[in-house]
Amino acid sequence: MSVDRRGFIKTLGAGVAGLVVGAVLGWAAKPSEVREVTRTVTVTAPAVERKLPKATVKIGVLGIRSGLWSTYGEFIEQGARLAAEEINARGGILGSRVELAFRDEQADVVKQARELVDVEGVDFIVGIDSSGNALKVGGIIDELGKVLVVSHAATHRLTEELVFKEGKKLIFRSSVPVYQDGILAAYIAKDLPVRKWAGINGDYEFGRVSWDLFTKTLKTLRPDVEFVVTQWPKFGTEDFTPFISALLASDAEALHTSIWAIELVTLQRQLTAMGGYKKFKAVVSTLGYSMDVAYALGAEYPTAELGTWVSARYMWLYPSTKINKEFVDKFKARWGKLPAYSAETTYSAIYMLKAALENAVSLDPDAVIKALEGMVILTPAGVRWIRPEDHQAVYEVPYGRIVHKGAEVPLLEDLKAVPAMLYYRHPPFG
Repeated sequence: MSVDRRGFIKTLGAGVAGLVVGAVLGWAAKPSEVREVTRTVTVTAPAVERKLPKATVKIGVLGIRSGLWSTYGEFIEQGARLAAEEINARGGILGSRVELAFRDEQADVVKQARELVDVEGVDFIVGIDSSGNALKVGGIIDELGKVLVVSHAATHRLTEELVFKEGKKLIFRSSVPVYQDGILAAYIAKDLPVRKWAGINGDYEFGRVSWDLFTKTLKTLRPDVEFVVTQWPKFGTEDFTPFISALLASDAEALHTSIWAIELVTLQRQLTAMGGYKKFKAVVSTLGYSMDVAYALGAEYPTAELGTWVSARYMWLYPSTKINKEFVDKFKARWGKLPAYSAETTYSAIYMLKAALENAVSLDPDAVIKALEGMVILTPAGVRWIRPEDHQAVYEVPYGRIVHKGAEVPLLEDLKAVPAMLYYRHPPFG
């Protein structure tokens, strides 16, 4: 499929000081109608004429806040708090203050979502780390009656099935889906001079789909490739040595993994200790540039002969725009570290809601849905277009090759970006 890069919205310019909303232009964007933006628009209607019906907009925030993956709930909280603090410091949303209520999705996510609505009285819900949990909450979203913006969980089923096929219009996603971990990863892999691939991915929804999309796409792009061995560790694995032994016993030349968080740190260390980086000429680690992993591995982050290629759902050094630099600087000043991807995606989710409310001037879910569908908004991660058909945020995140240059975290070189419209699956989904 041929896609003209101009067919997708590019960065609106390094001089933009705030978030730009295409929805205020009345756009109902379709892929063929999206054009490069040449001017910025801000909402400037008098506050006296534009008020929400409540003095406080309450947003419920779900994330993993306990156990080995609790850092991810912390990242979501950091992004949410920074957005709310900024918005409130500037007068709120049409004069209404933003208030946050947090819940641990590990503690029965359906119960927590219900309590956010029934007990806390939230107007919106954002967050969710687990793909399985996103599907659970998505399954009862019509009953909850609140707009949900998922800012981490990546399963394609959330938008392809629940939104597009089943018509659950209350669900949106601000982060890239599993296409990043499977389809785009294959576009990176196709240019590497290796033919035989191994995979080690989690034995659950996200890991299975990542490998499936990777193998199918890469085989289409490079019919000569072979997939010689696949390993499926369970969620929560701490000892990867049996799986690594099976990988090393094969004749694979390169490795794909969508293992993430603390498990990826453990996998990388054990893989290095067992000689994996002497065997595999290239490694594609789809979530390898999450900041918890980058900080944990630091100078010991292994580099393969043809590169350790990593990505995330947002990376602090991309794109090189003023709005991203300001976000990174503010985040580091507030929290002491570079922003993890789920911090940015949650931060942007709240700004998406702010923009929708300013357009709708209403908390009515139908009005907010209408304002979100087709929205074009400039965020730290770049331009996001909220695809009307499935409510998926479409934006570009590259892969890069790990290098060590004495910085506080490993850096990336040879950034490779593919236009999002090329690798995002389109309705009707196959």
